[in-house]
Amino acid sequence: MSDKEFGNSDDLSLPKATVQKIISEILPQLPHDNTGAGKEGEMTFTRPARDLLISCSLEFLRMVSSESNEISEKESKKTISVEHVEQALTDLGFGSYIEGCRGVVGEWQEVQKKRIGRGEKMRNFGGFDKMGEEELRKMQEALLGEARGRMEGSGAGQNDMQHGQ
Repeated sequence: MSDKEFGNSDDLSLPKATVQKIISEILPQLPHDNTGAGKEGEMTFTRPARDLLISCSLEFLRMVSSESNEISEKESKKTISVEHVEQALTDLGFGSYIEGCRGVVGEWQEVQKKRIGRGEKMRNFGGFDKMGEEELRKMQEALLGEARGRMEGSGAGQNDMQHGQ
């Protein structure tokens, strides 16, 4: 696989703050002894180690996405599906990751079901969804008139101040 497929390697990265947050959440859960630890047995993760983790993670993602793409192309598909990714993980020797991935996909699907689309939020905002089009138009015209009046009022005051009146 070449860099041309994914652009320059410098173009791809993971957000360092997010990776650091994940590391900070995971480290306390890992079994460890007290040798080489920070204060009172607390484990730490150096910046170079974090950067290496990011680099390894990106390479893993490149491998899985490239393999998934090849599988989808063999099936003459233009979209990589979950099944393609699962097959890629199996082919690359990471079949044990599939159950964890399915769990994450399931969580993501649940979040998507609960999300209200932006348009739906706007329709339901303040009960305006129950108003007729004519009523909404009149309300809009009134609001625009108020805004116009405020602009004209503040504009006159500013002109007076600019001309020393």
